This record gives sequence, C-alpha cells and structure tokens, in this order.
Amino acid sequence: MNQQPNKHSGIRLSRLNVFFIIIGIIIALLMGFSMYQTTVSFHQIVSVTESYLSSQQTAGMLKNISDGMQEKCVAFIHSGTPDLTHAYFGQYAAISSQLEVYSSIRNSEASEDEFMAAALETFETKKETEIRAMLLMADTLPMGMEAFPEQLQTVTLSPEDQALTPEEKKALALSLVTSEKYLSYSKTISDAVDDSHRIASEKGKNRAVQTEHNVRVVINRQIILVLLFVIVAVLALIMNRFLIIRPIQKSVDNLDRREPIPVQGSYEVRHLAQVYNDVLKDNVEKTAALSHAATHDALTGLYNRAAFDKIYAEYSRGHTGVMIADVDHFKQYNDEYGHDIGDRVLQHVADKLTEHFRTGDFICRIGGDEFCIIMPDVFHSQAPAMVEKVRTINKELSEIGEGLPPISISAGFAFWDRPNPKNGLLKDADEVLLKIKKDRTDCCAVYE
Repeated sequence: MNQQPNKHSGIRLSRLNVFFIIIGIIIALLMGFSMYQTTVSFHQIVSVTESYLSSQQTAGMLKNISDGMQEKCVAFIHSGTPDLTHAYFGQYAAISSQLEVYSSIRNSEASEDEFMAAALETFETKKETEIRAMLLMADTLPMGMEAFPEQLQTVTLSPEDQALTPEEKKALALSLVTSEKYLSYSKTISDAVDDSHRIASEKGKNRAVQTEHNVRVVINRQIILVLLFVIVAVLALIMNRFLIIRPIQKSVDNLDRREPIPVQGSYEVRHLAQVYNDVLKDNVEKTAALSHAATHDALTGLYNRAAFDKIYAEYSRGHTGVMIADVDHFKQYNDEYGHDIGDRVLQHVADKLTEHFRTGDFICRIGGDEFCIIMPDVFHSQAPAMVEKVRTINKELSEIGEGLPPISISAGFAFWDRPNPKNGLLKDADEVLLKIKKDRTDCCAVYE
C-alpha cells in the first residue's frame, strides 16, 4: 500500500505543452490549458477511486468485524474461555488500523459521511457494552485478570457492578448481550453501512459526471484546435490513444475479473493502475486471512469444528476412514501445570498428528482436547497401519522435552467398509474410543 510510483515513469500530459508552444504561442496556450484540465480530471479520478475503495473496504470490514467481535464476546460469556477475549481485541485492532487509514483519506477529501459516522458511533457504543459484559464475566472466573488482554485489565467495573454476586454478574453479562437494545446495534451498523455504500456510490457517480463534462469540454476545445492546425490535432489524438485510451481499454477485462491491471500509458493512468493494484492486493490478502481464520483453529492451526462439519459431510459417504482421539488426562495438565502448558500440549499433539498422517488427510480440532482425522481412500484392511501410527505418536509424545510432561492420546478408528456398522463413521469411531477408555488410556482400537 505504501509503494510510491516512480516519478519518472510515464509521460505527464502537462509536458506536452512544450511541443505545442513550438507550433505557435496562441495554439500552445490553448492546448496547455486543455492539457492542464485533463490532468486535473485524471487526478480527480485517482482521488475518487482511492476514497471510494477505502470507504467501501472500511464499511465492509466494520460490518464483518463487528459481527465477529459480537460472536467472540457472546462465546466468552457462555464459555468463560480467556482466548476468546484475545481474539476479540485482535479483531478490534484490525478494524482500528483500517479506520486510521480511512480517517486520513476522509480528512484529505474534506468530506464527512454521516452514515459512516453513525455506524462508527454505534460500533463504539456496542464495543463498550461488550467490554462491560466481558469484564463482568471475567470477574467471576478463578484465573484472575492476568489471563485476559491488557485492554480488559485497564477497565474497572462500576461500584454497582462490583457489588453484585458472581451469579448476578454472569446474569447481567448475559442480559447485556441478549437485550433487544444490544441486538439492535448490529442492524443499525448494517443499515448505516448500506446507506454509506449508497451515498458513496451516488457521490462517485456525480463526480464522475462532472469529470466527464470537463473532459468533454477539453475534447471540444481540441476539435477547434484541429480546425486551426490539423497536424497538432493528429499528434494529440495519437498520444491520447497510446497514453490514455489504450491502457484503459486493456484494463477493462482485468477490472471485470478483479485482477491487477497493467501499469502503462501516461503518468496519471500508471498512477491510477498502481493505486488500484495496491488496494486490490491488500484486499485479497485480508480476505484470505479472514477466510483462513474462519476455517482454522487459532491455537493449533488445524481445521476447526466448522470446517470439520463441511469436510465430514462431503467425505463420510465415500471410501473414507475416521479417527477420533483425545488427550489422556488433559484436565490434569491444566490443573497441575497451568493453561499455558495445556495449550502447548494441544499444539504438540497437533504437530505430531500432522507429522505422521498424510498431507491429504484432514486433521481437525473439534473440541477442547478432541481431535478428528478424516482419511480419504483408506480401507478397513489398513487398520493395523493406522494403529501403529498412533503407537508411534504416543511413543514420541511420552518423551519428556521442550518443557512438557509426558503426553499420550487414546484413539478410535472406523472405516467405511467396517463390518457390522451401527451408525455413521464418526459415531462408531467415538463408540469404540469410549469403550477402550473405560479400561485404560494410551491405547487405540478399531471398530469391528
């Protein structure tokens, strides 16, 4: 985004005046004025494009991240998991960064979007409600405020809230994020963002019409100059084609496909192309990051439960095997060593599963210490090899190192061609896992 175009790249249209001055003072002055207006028009196009793209991107991010922050807040109120508060403020940091960019562009444009301002005001009010609700919930948890982000630690409850019992605090936190007033914030933000999109489009269209009018005036003046001096007009048309029209024509298909456009033509068109390409690249990267976060577990990097459900629905009816596993005595790690060690245990297990299973297998974290692997194109006859993989993993996990205690997992397998199936693959694998864990841990079994 910060890459600046080469100042010597492309021909500035205003410099064409030098050529026209040689032909004649009068024609040169008229052509200079005409070219100056053309330059201004293209700078206006660049300005409109930057402002519009920033407004659209900021509005879209505000709407999506507001919903994401709400999801993390509500999930924390229900589960009490501190990681959700870190994810909450991580999303807030992302939108804050974008808002700084939007604010600078808006100030340079010297304009105010009242709908966007209303959306931002509602977003801040919604955020304050969510922080209060999370603080009430955090105050009832045993791990202390050190487990929560600094932004939450610096906020204090009011004397009235502090006087409440833990149960009352939980109830108040839940009521804050389920009230009609709170739920109306999302609709208010959505409506304001939609109105902002509409107003931005209308303003862009009006400015485009004005710019088009200015360009037409310039063209009309050029037609008059053609009558006075045909050769100058022909040269001007040739240069206009190669520096402006042709690059724009070559960019139309790229714009329709939302692909980078070639940086060619005049300085102004090159600058416009470079700005568009930078904004497009930034938008693609952020969209990819948001898409990855929606399908992957933040702690382990594996597929999350939402992604697992989609993958399982697609592969469970084919030639597929399923392994479901959990970490033996995982609660003990958290209780004896702390949640940081518990998190590292989960990450270590995830690394070992990734190391020993195929790249084509789908390794998912579907719950706290529960993992599930969907293995396409495997058969019941391959069960011994799968069991041996688990034994190898347990052997490596049992080795003390990297500041971690000995670890083991228990696993259950079910294959699409298993004998005597009762339920689906996942349920049969889970059934055999539960059976073996009644007798011992650090083991695995195959549904027969």
